[in-house]
Amino acid sequence: MFQIFNAAIDAVQNAKTQTVKTFVTDENLAKPLQTYIDAQASFAKKLTQETLNFYTTVGTALMNIDAKKVFSTK
Repeated sequence: MFQIFNAAIDAVQNAKTQTVKTFVTDENLAKPLQTYIDAQASFAKKLTQETLNFYTTVGTALMNIDAKKVFSTK
C-alpha cells in the first residue's frame, strides 16, 4: 500500500523539480530549491510510512479485542 502513496509523493515532487529546472536559471537559487524539494519528499515519505504503521497497529489491536468484554453491561 505504501507504494501507492510513494508514487503520488514522487509525482508531486517531480513536478516541482521540473518547474525549478524550467523556470529557475540561476544555479545559486536552483540548488537550495532542489534541496528543499528533496527534504519535503523525504519528510512526506517518512510521515506516510509512520502513519501507515500506526493505523496498521491500531487496526490489528482492534481486531484482537474481545468485544463482549469491552461492551459488557455488567
